[in-house]
Amino acid sequence: MSTNKFDIIIAGGGLSGLSLAWNLAKGGYEGEVLVIDSTFAPQNTKTWCFWDKADPPFPEIIFKKWKKTYFSALDFEGFLYMNKYSYYCIRQSDFKEFVLTELKKRKNFTLLEENVLDFSSNKNKAALVTKNSDTYLADYIFQSIFKPEVDRESKYPLVQHFLGFEIKTTIPVFDPATITLMDFDESFEGGVAFMYVLPFKGNRALIEYTVFSQEPLKSKKEYRSKIRTYLKEKYNLEKEDYEVKRKEYGEIPMEDQKYPATYSSKVINLGTMGGFTKPSTGYTFKRVQNYVKILSESLIKGKEPVLPAGSEFRYRYYDLLILHILSNSDKESLKVFRDLFKNNTLDDVFDFLSENTSILEDLKIMSSVPSIPFIKAIGKNLKVK
Repeated sequence: MSTNKFDIIIAGGGLSGLSLAWNLAKGGYEGEVLVIDSTFAPQNTKTWCFWDKADPPFPEIIFKKWKKTYFSALDFEGFLYMNKYSYYCIRQSDFKEFVLTELKKRKNFTLLEENVLDFSSNKNKAALVTKNSDTYLADYIFQSIFKPEVDRESKYPLVQHFLGFEIKTTIPVFDPATITLMDFDESFEGGVAFMYVLPFKGNRALIEYTVFSQEPLKSKKEYRSKIRTYLKEKYNLEKEDYEVKRKEYGEIPMEDQKYPATYSSKVINLGTMGGFTKPSTGYTFKRVQNYVKILSESLIKGKEPVLPAGSEFRYRYYDLLILHILSNSDKESLKVFRDLFKNNTLDDVFDFLSENTSILEDLKIMSSVPSIPFIKAIGKNLKVK
């Protein structure tokens, strides 16, 4: 058993932890930093996507950029174009390798592969204990490992779950300039499901079957069957016409509750554990980047860390209403998605989902979708925290 002291400990070497470490390193933080995770080995099992207007984070490792999308729901389908925004893709393996290479150059950053057992803290220090019974002390711990206690159970506990194949085809069938943002599967029951396609080249793309529901599908075979059927019907691809180069599987909580900023005194939550995943969409990447930039600037200046503020009440309420609709009516959900994308520009939709709108702009968005589902949702959610 040993005890080591640092100024900052970052517990969790995923998206949020490494993003914070990167911002501290590039900003010239001079204190001693420990970054701890069970492993830092880069794995190509995740693809992070986000939209941005200009100067996207980590431009050196952006794998692909798009300005055009395809969308299909019920009786509406079409191509939607981004003017203010672009849609970006970063691979997990590229991100981890890029950040870790930089951190290894910094003498004041220590990378430790260990399993974290628990945290504790008082008004002066925070402590991290590993499963090897080693203790590490710091002024602050920033953690993305353990789910904090919340003040209530989620009213509409949905999960966004997906399985994706990155495939290479024998002939070019994809348009590399156009992503399929949502191609809804009207045959799915018990939730809302759609195909999501990221074309990297004419003969290479990531195809994901994504579902919003209370539980993941019982078997991975169900996702695989949907993907193979889609490839056949949409691109006329038989199983022998393509090779699966890699797979992605994920489960993202879509919870209508506000996560606490701190796990305990001096231990601050990051990433999904800090409530950075937007409940109605599952997008996390850009929300993490916005926060860790502000957080790292405060730490570099020697100030108290800026705690995550979370979304404004109105945006949290919008998310709650959408989760209510998703939980109670598959048909009404599809109508809401259809009209949202049919009656608004993609830039306006992304502004709304980014929580960068005025009340008047919110009203414009709300008036563009069916009112009855939202009236029902409001009636069931008059009292919220």
